[in-house]
Amino acid sequence: MRRLSVRKNNQNKGFSLIEISIIVVIIGILAAIAVPSFAGSLDRVKLNQAVVEVRGILQEAQRQAIRKSQPCDVMLMLSTTPVQITANCGVTGDRNLSERVQLITNISQVTGNPIKITFGILGTAEFTVLSSRNPPPPVDPSGKLIFSVARSSIQDQKCLAISNTLGLTRAGNYTGDSTAANHITDDGICTAS
Repeated sequence: MRRLSVRKNNQNKGFSLIEISIIVVIIGILAAIAVPSFAGSLDRVKLNQAVVEVRGILQEAQRQAIRKSQPCDVMLMLSTTPVQITANCGVTGDRNLSERVQLITNISQVTGNPIKITFGILGTAEFTVLSSRNPPPPVDPSGKLIFSVARSSIQDQKCLAISNTLGLTRAGNYTGDSTAANHITDDGICTAS
């Protein structure tokens, strides 16, 4: 029987410098493509988490006001970093939003004081919205909380609309001008997502 002889070539024991350089360049290109997408995904998660946190404390305060038959106040401290949310009847405690999450609202406040949303004993929400329409009431009397992420590659804005009469909340995507509170009331749209 005939045997095939295989010669061993001891000269090819590894990768050449050119081959390693090409692999490093390819990995670098893939990383440059993936990092912005990954950062945008993380910002979207932060944005959605902030909406869930605020909606949770609002619903908790509403339930406690009904259960205890006494008004419950939710305070939004927008001037702090991170934004702090407290409720005087909250069971689960205060909440802080992520560092880069910004919150803008059309609910009126006294300068320097936190924004106050009061839930009555029937679960109704009490607050005043700012509007440039005269005479009031505005076309859309719901309170809107607009969430965005500072210094982000994403331009998404989420919103939480609060019914002024029933105290119901609806989360969605915000479209419109969010530079001033009266623009949020008069021109902004919070569409359910």
